[in-house]
Amino acid sequence: MKIEDLQEDPRRKNLVTVDPELCMGCKKCLHTCCYGVYEWDPENKVSVAAYDEECVACYQCMYFCPAGAITVKEAELAFYDQLYDPVGMND
Repeated sequence: MKIEDLQEDPRRKNLVTVDPELCMGCKKCLHTCCYGVYEWDPENKVSVAAYDEECVACYQCMYFCPAGAITVKEAELAFYDQLYDPVGMND
């Protein structure tokens, strides 16, 4: 497997979802997230996880969401896998 394949692997990304049925439109996630994961959808008046690739899984958005509309699922693969060491970082 090439390192380029691992970099594009979707399992390396944290998955952030906002349930539009539960979202109250309070924008707390927009103000809480330091990484700019969320955007405001003015048409539906809800937050959208537009840039979930920027998520670092700090869970602040989940904790501050009064409606419980946000779910953060951590990446399945770590950024650096100790068993797969093509650049010799374990040497």
